[in-house]
Amino acid sequence: MDVRSLRYFVEVVQFNGFSRAADSLFVTQPAISRSIKKLEQELGYKLLIREVDGVSLTDEGEILLIHAKQILEQFNQMNKALKEKSGPLEGVLHVGLPPVIASTYFADIILAFSQRYPLVELKIIELGTRKMMDAMLNGDVETAAVMLPLDDERFDLHVFSTDRLMLLVNEQHPLAQRHLVKFIELLNEPFIFFSDDFRINELVTSACGLYGKKPIIAGRSSHLDLVTAMVRAGVGITLLPGSMWNKTRTDGVAIIPVIEPVLSYELALATLKNGSQTRKAQAWNALSREILKNQ
Repeated sequence: MDVRSLRYFVEVVQFNGFSRAADSLFVTQPAISRSIKKLEQELGYKLLIREVDGVSLTDEGEILLIHAKQILEQFNQMNKALKEKSGPLEGVLHVGLPPVIASTYFADIILAFSQRYPLVELKIIELGTRKMMDAMLNGDVETAAVMLPLDDERFDLHVFSTDRLMLLVNEQHPLAQRHLVKFIELLNEPFIFFSDDFRINELVTSACGLYGKKPIIAGRSSHLDLVTAMVRAGVGITLLPGSMWNKTRTDGVAIIPVIEPVLSYELALATLKNGSQTRKAQAWNALSREILKNQ
């Protein structure tokens, strides 16, 4: 029994006839007939019954069809794995990046990766840490960057940076001229929050909890530009990573360090433990570590 015979058999069943299967496979009909006859001789069972309008399966043929499809799928996966192992890097790589830090840390990495591996299509998935974790567990994201802590033992984590949140206020706000702001001074201010799954929200909520308060939320958005625009318009204040303002400045807002407490956190590259990473993901992680180390 060989894989080709099984493929011929499955095609005949799916196309309900030898001639249509032959056209699909670009082989002659006699070649398919000989292959299936040989298969029947090897197994010792009649598999197909020719009929006027096509073919029908015997009971034994029904059993073989189920297993033949599984074998062919495994064979295809094996070929794919072998090609992935030895051939040039190509295909699609799903990378998860938090929207708030994606451009700050990963713009140069994305450019360098695309130049080094032009046959790989990068699909950037922008999610908060909680949804990112679910996406990785579901196989929708292969490698990601996350804000710590990530309370899950199913991930390998490589810390690449420590950051802190900075206060953003409209330039006309009474706090705009300050050099430092204590967090207690923000308790009665309306906050612009990100979507529910963003770790930044948790840091702010926890800091409010230290004073027995809950944050006053004036608005929410998952888009950084809209959050910044609402602050600029005076709708509320927000806290964003300090690293963002090392390379970028925005008009109409003031950026001020926050103390008591300093809201700091770590950033890490995350992959699933005991998961077989593709060469594409391995290449992305290696390049990311190389570039992040020098930033």
